[in-house]
Amino acid sequence: MSPTRKNDVTPLQSVLAGAAAGGFESMVTYPTEYVKTRQQLLRGPTNARSPLQILISTIRNDGIGRLYTGGAAFCVSNASKSGIRFLTFDFARGYMPKGVKGKTTVSGSLAAGMCAGIAESVLVLTPGENLKTRLIDDRAGKQLYRSSGHAIKSIMAAEGPLSFFRGVCPVTLKQSSNAMVRFTSYDFLSSTLRPILGSSTSVAAGAMAGIITVYCTMPFDNVKTQLQGLEGQKMYNGSWDCAKQLVQDGGFRLLWKGTTPRLVRLSVSGAISFTVYEKVVQLTQTLGGLSAESRKESVAL
Repeated sequence: MSPTRKNDVTPLQSVLAGAAAGGFESMVTYPTEYVKTRQQLLRGPTNARSPLQILISTIRNDGIGRLYTGGAAFCVSNASKSGIRFLTFDFARGYMPKGVKGKTTVSGSLAAGMCAGIAESVLVLTPGENLKTRLIDDRAGKQLYRSSGHAIKSIMAAEGPLSFFRGVCPVTLKQSSNAMVRFTSYDFLSSTLRPILGSSTSVAAGAMAGIITVYCTMPFDNVKTQLQGLEGQKMYNGSWDCAKQLVQDGGFRLLWKGTTPRLVRLSVSGAISFTVYEKVVQLTQTLGGLSAESRKESVAL
């Protein structure tokens, strides 16, 4: 997209383009999310396995379809959260301070990113992540749930609706950090690389922003996964207790467990999401005239 286009994206464009970007990248990259979650749920040093070992054994024993366990819940959640994130970020950015050229300042982008992360975490992501994690954990063990719908009914009946918000604190911290780091790093990288890469800037900057985001937010992701597992409520007394136990069991490196598959997913998803978002915005302008001009500064995480 041309860097000369400066007008804000309309709310309708934010929702449509954000949902399309989030849903599409989720379908493409979900197997890496499955492998990451399985690796994080393997507790104890005797159960340490590499992402490649998990991938090969899953395909060999259960088929490729098993890699999409919990995928429907994840895709719906990701599409919804992306729409909410883009909408919230664009709305909040309009109230943030501007620099000399009329561009949102770095601190303004950080604040708008935090607002977007909190909104998506509370409204959509925590319930979706809970369902996805339980389905993956269940398939590897007791197999209590026949489908996503059956899992929702069973969890509601046994634990109530609030159980879907287990781990909301680490999810919110992770997503707020995700949003702040990725929005800011993408904005900086795209401005720096655009004169060099031209039309390829979105793909390159999106991938690099994804890499930076992974290493900054991985501890929150690990704590979230442990709390949302089938035994999470019994094993841990909150987020801080979970983090302490992880460090005691395997040192600080355990907080970065599952980094490789998540690194692959966010690098690829960053490149896909930025590109899809821009194309959908352009398409809505062409077909419906929803906005004369737009400039995208965010991506589904």
